[in-house]
Amino acid sequence: MKKLLLVTFPVDLGNTTYEKRFINLFQNSPEIDLKIFRFAPTSLNTYPLINLFQNSLEIDLKIFRFAPTPRNSHSLSIFTLNYASLFLSRLQESRKLYKSIQEANQEDRKILFHGVSTALYGYFATGNNSSYIVTEWTRKLYEPIWKSSTSPGWLTEIHKKILNGQKYVLGLTNAVVEQIAKDYDVPYSKIKKTKLPFCFDLKLFTPSPHRGDQEIRLLFVGGDFQRKGGDVLLEWFKENYEPGLKMTMVTSFSIEYHPGITIEKNVEYGQPKHIELYKSHDIFVLPTNCDSYPSVLGEAACAGLAILTTKNALGAAEVILNGENGYICDSLEMLIEKLTSLIKDKDLLAIMKQNSRILMEKEFAHEVVLDEYIRYIF
Repeated sequence: MKKLLLVTFPVDLGNTTYEKRFINLFQNSPEIDLKIFRFAPTSLNTYPLINLFQNSLEIDLKIFRFAPTPRNSHSLSIFTLNYASLFLSRLQESRKLYKSIQEANQEDRKILFHGVSTALYGYFATGNNSSYIVTEWTRKLYEPIWKSSTSPGWLTEIHKKILNGQKYVLGLTNAVVEQIAKDYDVPYSKIKKTKLPFCFDLKLFTPSPHRGDQEIRLLFVGGDFQRKGGDVLLEWFKENYEPGLKMTMVTSFSIEYHPGITIEKNVEYGQPKHIELYKSHDIFVLPTNCDSYPSVLGEAACAGLAILTTKNALGAAEVILNGENGYICDSLEMLIEKLTSLIKDKDLLAIMKQNSRILMEKEFAHEVVLDEYIRYIF
């Protein structure tokens, strides 16, 4: 039996869904004895699926709760009093993590951290070359996009030590693999490319049968409306609206009424409404200005949607083959051009939708993804 301690840091909805995917990957393997430790500054009641994990008799789930994160504090504001207070509270809680890691070491249990932050707080308990980090993001990842420094020198040096102190760093995208090697001087021999586990999503999101209508339905998902490019897509839709073209926007952003647009709010991951949204649409559009690995792209591909996004979705190449199941566009102008063309070519759209599901079944099957992690961790 392979023993694993998974340390997660569900500070937001994105990280919470990542946590769910890793739990599902390892929990459903009979050869892995899984224990989970959560750095959870958010309320468990916010995410029903985490309650589901917590209450499962099959999971040994321990919860570490840090002081609540101020919602108005930007992640880059590292010199504020709020950030300092939060950091100190996490240092205090790290003593509990230290003890838990010691217990894992006594059980000869491998330790996998999701993200650099969790590895930082557990570093003195794990030591050098005995633990693993899996990540899709670091503080310096967006610097080429934002054209500015996002990590002060002292913090970069700390993260460099943490990353280089791992047995392996598992990068979920080519972008983060290259960035870790370049900006943190981690040798390629220590970096391994792995997949984000979409195994559960393959079961949850399945293609719909032929609807029998002639509509083309677009889907956009993004709470951070402008950063995700929702404003660009909305303007294009209003200018190009015609009968038979529909769009659903899942967002908390306030949008004026339009006969062709449906607004959905408070859609929870994995709930019937969430599943039905993917089943009932044809093209997923995310004109994002900046994203490390938007997992909605993988969800859409599992459901058999054609996908259009920009090169600023740094993980897009993991689930999109250009021209086969969608497009990764170099600019917003290119995305609009491709979208305008695709809605007029129903034959190509049908092929792309079919290719999305085929790609996900081939590349993200449970045994395929799990074998990678077992090979590198055990």
